[in-house]
Amino acid sequence: MTTLLRPGRASGPAGARVRDGRRTPVDRYTVDLVRVVLGAAVLGLGFLVARRGELPVAERDVFQLVNDLPPALFPVVWLVMQLGNVVAVPLVAVLALAARQVRLARDLIVSGLLAYVAADLVKSVVRRERPGGFAVDVHFPEGPVTGLGFVSGHAAVAAALATAVVPYVSRRTRRVVWALAWVVGLARIYVGAHLPLDVVCGAALGWAIGSLVHVAFGVPRLQVDPQRLARLLNRVGLPVRELRPAPVRALSSHPFVATTAEGRRLYVKYLGPNRTERDWLYRLYRLVAVRDVKDADAVAPLGRQAEHEAVAAMTARERGVRTPRVLLARGSDRGAVVVQEHLEGVPLDELPAERVTPALLAQVWHQVGLLRDARVAHHDLVTASIMVDDVGRPWVVDFANAQTGADDDALAGDVAELMASLALVAEPDVVVRSAVAGLGAAPVADALPALAPLCLTAATRTALRTRPERLGVLRAEVRASLGLPDLDRPEFPPTGWAAWLAVAAGSGLALVGLPLLGADGVPADFLEDGGWRWLGAAVALTVLARTARAAGALLTVDRRIALGRTAGAGMVADSATLLHGHDGWRRAAARFLERAGVLPAAATAGLSRFAAAGVVAAFLVAVPTLVLALVDDRLTGWRTPEALGPAVALGAGAWVLVLTGQWLALPSGPAPVRRDRAEVARALRELLRIHRPGGVRPWRRGAQLAWVTTGIFLEAAVLAAALHSVGGEVPVLATATVYGALHLLWSLVPVTAAPGAADVALLLALTALGAPLSSACACVLVFRLLTFWLPAAAGALLTARFEHRFGM
Repeated sequence: MTTLLRPGRASGPAGARVRDGRRTPVDRYTVDLVRVVLGAAVLGLGFLVARRGELPVAERDVFQLVNDLPPALFPVVWLVMQLGNVVAVPLVAVLALAARQVRLARDLIVSGLLAYVAADLVKSVVRRERPGGFAVDVHFPEGPVTGLGFVSGHAAVAAALATAVVPYVSRRTRRVVWALAWVVGLARIYVGAHLPLDVVCGAALGWAIGSLVHVAFGVPRLQVDPQRLARLLNRVGLPVRELRPAPVRALSSHPFVATTAEGRRLYVKYLGPNRTERDWLYRLYRLVAVRDVKDADAVAPLGRQAEHEAVAAMTARERGVRTPRVLLARGSDRGAVVVQEHLEGVPLDELPAERVTPALLAQVWHQVGLLRDARVAHHDLVTASIMVDDVGRPWVVDFANAQTGADDDALAGDVAELMASLALVAEPDVVVRSAVAGLGAAPVADALPALAPLCLTAATRTALRTRPERLGVLRAEVRASLGLPDLDRPEFPPTGWAAWLAVAAGSGLALVGLPLLGADGVPADFLEDGGWRWLGAAVALTVLARTARAAGALLTVDRRIALGRTAGAGMVADSATLLHGHDGWRRAAARFLERAGVLPAAATAGLSRFAAAGVVAAFLVAVPTLVLALVDDRLTGWRTPEALGPAVALGAGAWVLVLTGQWLALPSGPAPVRRDRAEVARALRELLRIHRPGGVRPWRRGAQLAWVTTGIFLEAAVLAAALHSVGGEVPVLATATVYGALHLLWSLVPVTAAPGAADVALLLALTALGAPLSSACACVLVFRLLTFWLPAAAGALLTARFEHRFGM
């Protein structure tokens, strides 16, 4: 099967493209921002290496391998290399204009020129020499090349042009374009103009700039040629005399309405190979940041996707569900089609409010009941997937994400999804009554945990933002209808200005007091001498530590939650600790888990398991590193900490101020009964027990403990890297031992982890190990900024976003 996609050609008004009198929308994808961040990250890491002024052995070997290729290749290599020349930018733009691709020409010009200018700017900042300036044997096929080397301007321009072209061409052409871009980079190594790091970082720079251009201007949605699609249908035995785009919006397919020679109308869905959700980076981003239930099938071959949709629809129809008959499902990796009988009707979400009657809702839930009896989970059962025909009968359509033989959780998810979607077109009490009448009380009760924002599809969450109160009202109606008790939700009481002032004063004292305590300061030239590399390593290790701890948190509950959102929730919980202490952390974390559909008791148990894992993990970091440090004689240089009195006074003052603010933030009235310690102790016993029937599976406990231990060990590495970045010379094993012991203390007695106490404890430990006072103060400031203050600040900003997008 040949691909039928091609971009529209004539330019139209802003935000649209025009083809054959129709406007083609322009899309902007979050994954382009991910590409910008990744490109900038690669460039930043390369910057840290290039600033050393040395040539790594691996880079030298790769350079020699490419630079020593036979001279006979030079004519061909030189020709391809010109694609990275800035002169090539207007030339390829002219070719795009000749092909009537105005938007492509604009993207090529902007991307190419920005990449050229940015590469020159980076060269002037880094000032790394070309290969001829290093102790390496260089062959110059076109003569010696002088000047600055990092980054390669040719590689940047070629990558920027390739990135600009990608949305306008097929997947096969994309591979060719990127192959040419990389050949340009290898050519620069071959002619002795650049080292491999120059090329890689230049390509990353161009990739980031091209992706940023797509974010700014958008990319056109590729169009399907109706004539070629008609010829394809004719070849597979469904000849049509007319084919026109269907008046529906579809993000991952191209719908058409076809008319056969006999006048029969068909609904044709074309699945193209260039769908954004098939991009590997997009899939990775969705897996980490979103984990939407609709992402699972997008990675399958197109032919299999078409057959899967057809089988699910035919299974549902065979079991009595009202859905259009499937006539054809065929495809390959280059494209696929699904053909069904055409249904004259209106989507339920577009139906006038007066037509959404209890009688119609009763019919809708009857169809859902038939789906449940057939064990078919629709996985996108929103009002847009319910069509109402001319006589008022509901039909279930769009089985692209459906699952046959589904489990109870998937079926309950369908009920929750439809109730949440229906609550936007009908009153929640009417929706709940009709659901209970049509399905019974048990299925509606089973759906209650999934009536949480992070359990719903992205489309439903987006629609709920216009009426955010509806989801809470819907849950309350379900509980009232079924006689279920209202949940004691972990809310934060209003906080007075005195509490804010005390916490702000304590935090400011901790942040400002450390630099003042180390009055001598860090030598100004130390960052120039290599501190930047250690600081960059500390940042990278912080990200890895956060990721590892989020992965450990995911394993504490049996619920599908995205890693990125869990990491964000961790930062929100960190921000809550400032004003509400450890109790604030537990409340914020529990609130997030409830949004993800975890019941309160399970959320409390999961948090206790996470806290217990933190205790054991800190012990596993502290004890082995202590033994290794003793064996290696790394803990023999203890001394009395410098500035002991002022440091203790500083820490105590900041600590008391913060604790005073947290005390003022406590709600008035009798204090609630606290069972946190007993629950953590119970979870600790369960974690240390080899096997317990009915408890958490051993592999899950082991994986959770491994991830949390990795996170704490990486945090210890952050402390060591931060210390080296400011000139401290304390053995790594000693640093890890001290951090593991302090983390164990913070886990057992959370109040000691408050600002002031934690900062000074680290400071006294480092100076006792022999670190100079100025370096220790700077190290603690950097470490706490990376591991607490910056995440807490980000969490404060994310709190409003979580409430807006996922609020309950």
